Amino acid sequence: MSDELAISTRVSFTKGGASVTRAHNHSFDVTGDAYTGNVQSVGTSEEELLQGAEVGTPGYVLAKNLDDTNYVEIGAATGEYCIKMKAGEFALWRHNSATLYAKANTAACLVEYTIIED
Repeated sequence: MSDELAISTRVSFTKGGASVTRAHNHSFDVTGDAYTGNVQSVGTSEEELLQGAEVGTPGYVLAKNLDDTNYVEIGAATGEYCIKMKAGEFALWRHNSATLYAKANTAACLVEYTIIED
């Protein structure tokens, strides 16, 4: 089968006379057939986002910081965070390693996430 994963994005920005709108829709082939989703409390000490045994290699990740105040950082290696989600923000990306590490800024934050196998 092909095109098992469909992703749509739309960004619109207007401020101080500057304006841009972008929209993209694309379907992707997915090798695996598993996914996992969870809401996890992420503390101020680095921890791994739980994937479960079903997901072999993470592919796409959709995460949302459910906290009203603090930010959360997520990365592929210990101490290296490439994703920063402020309070209420979300991120969608193709992950580049077998693990996801997360760390909250000032206090524990709930992070909702879905990981689709590569």
